[in-house]
Amino acid sequence: MSLVLELQRAAMDQSQSVSDVLRKALVVSTKLKLIDFQQWCDLEVNGYGGAEVPPYRIVNGTVKAHNPYNGWIPVIMSDSESQQLISQRAVGQPVGELEHLVSSKEKGHLQMTFPSEALYKIFGRSESFQLGMIPILIIGRSQVVSILEAVRNKILNWSLTLEQNGVLGEDLTFTKEEVQKASGATYNIGQFHGVLGNVLHSEVQVGDYNGIHSKLKDAGIPQKERNELEQILDDMPKAQGPRRTSLMAQGAAWVVRNGEKLGALSGAIKEWFE
Repeated sequence: MSLVLELQRAAMDQSQSVSDVLRKALVVSTKLKLIDFQQWCDLEVNGYGGAEVPPYRIVNGTVKAHNPYNGWIPVIMSDSESQQLISQRAVGQPVGELEHLVSSKEKGHLQMTFPSEALYKIFGRSESFQLGMIPILIIGRSQVVSILEAVRNKILNWSLTLEQNGVLGEDLTFTKEEVQKASGATYNIGQFHGVLGNVLHSEVQVGDYNGIHSKLKDAGIPQKERNELEQILDDMPKAQGPRRTSLMAQGAAWVVRNGEKLGALSGAIKEWFE
């Protein structure tokens, strides 16, 4: 049986795990002496560790921290560039681990922790962080599924390229001619890179009025409105029962009232009152 055609069938068969398909691809790439593809298979099987990752392993999410009074609330950085940087993560776990995550959670969201060093460098100066509100990145389960599908598709496309170049293999072996043909075909995995970036000099705000005061002022929010929001946020940590419900409603109404001037910031502030 042709090794390459067998690999194609495996890649198209959704009942076969991506881990199993990867191992088959590893066998084929090793026998064809395709070092680059072999190394890629090794990284996908064993994980990237601290190495940079391909583009399909970059995910985007929402950074939140758990407030004992308000539940999960968004983390707002002092500038949009830093906000974007902390909202992206490079996923370096082995494919088998990602498959386990996906199978253990059929829908909804997954939580990604930040490396300890990054936590302290980025958030260490935040009062909220020092009080135990640890930021995490919340991503959709579908993004992890997309990583697995990207790996499966890359293997399928690679096997099709081999077939087009007359490289099929038989009985777990390839001829010298097939090895030469395979070495002449190029296949690009994509530029590898990591994501977190340099946000060491940015400040983080978690439900903290002082942290967004300047942004509200720049957005043209009147002093009276800014004072009202500050009072609501000051009162919420101690409020319970009907009083807390009333403050949440006031906060939501405040966001609606000032939404046009707030722009993109309105979504993050709104989540403080949900």
